[in-house]
Amino acid sequence: MIRRISAGLGVCFLCAAAGAQAPQPQQPPQPGTAAQIGEKIDRGLSQIGAELSQGWTDIRKSVEKMGVQSRVYGRLHWDKALQDATLEIEIRDGQGVVLKGNVPSAEAKLKAAQLARDTIGVNSVTDELTVGRGGSR
Repeated sequence: MIRRISAGLGVCFLCAAAGAQAPQPQQPPQPGTAAQIGEKIDRGLSQIGAELSQGWTDIRKSVEKMGVQSRVYGRLHWDKALQDATLEIEIRDGQGVVLKGNVPSAEAKLKAAQLARDTIGVNSVTDELTVGRGGSR
């Protein structure tokens, strides 16, 4: 009986050794859960990037469409230093701004001219503002 067990064990060892030596065909590793999640995140980030890029393009187009007068008005209207000013904005030659009206102080006058100069699309500013005699807009 011991011989049979020994013979059986010998056969098992031989089979195991033969199996270990025989080359097994290699299959490409299947992507795991982490790899799949990573791929989904990459696709999502790419989509978000494309949407943000399109959003910035749309914003630039809308700013370009908005007239110079509207852009200057928006900058002056919302500035607290010019809250008590009475302002008129004229556009000459499409890109020249003429500021008219009354502002409460010399600082407000400087601020209005600077804001107008710093507005996209403005090439020149003519300051005809007067200090004092303030009114409401």
